[in-house]
Amino acid sequence: MGDGRGWAVGAYGHPEVDGEVRDRRSTWLLVVVALTVALGAGGTLFTLLRGGGVSDTATVVPAPAEGVVPEGYLGRWEARVDGAGTHRLTVIQGRVGERVLTLVDDGADHHCVFTVSLLRKPDADGTLRLSAATVTSGAPLSSCAPATPTTLTLTPDDHLKRTGQPGTRAVTYSRSGHD
Repeated sequence: MGDGRGWAVGAYGHPEVDGEVRDRRSTWLLVVVALTVALGAGGTLFTLLRGGGVSDTATVVPAPAEGVVPEGYLGRWEARVDGAGTHRLTVIQGRVGERVLTLVDDGADHHCVFTVSLLRKPDADGTLRLSAATVTSGAPLSSCAPATPTTLTLTPDDHLKRTGQPGTRAVTYSRSGHD
């Protein structure tokens, strides 16, 4: 309904000048949404470009209340690998299909973080069968390649042995902490 001066009452009872008010609101809404998306994308890109993503202190996730990982595996483990630097494992409680292991590989020229999921319930001897490792972050990222499925076994002298595919060398870890 107009008043003869170009004014009309809009659908929500607000005065409009030939649709200008509604157009300005739509424009501002689009600007706010675009800025929100741009800031989120920019923050993510900044984190990835500076070699971030997931830090080794942020990789430990609270354990689920129940799971199938035997108690002896849980905690932090470390190994020094000739020519490859230091490998740190964190094993948490979980069920089949869940992420139960985080591996941080630090060498002279790289920093890689991987996650690994439990493939099935532990074998009768307690051996854990794990999925191939997924790269979650790296610096430089090109130095971090996904690994093949592995197994974890506790040794009689309280070490953890990680074995890959036949023909690859096993890595033995010492306990460095317990969560």
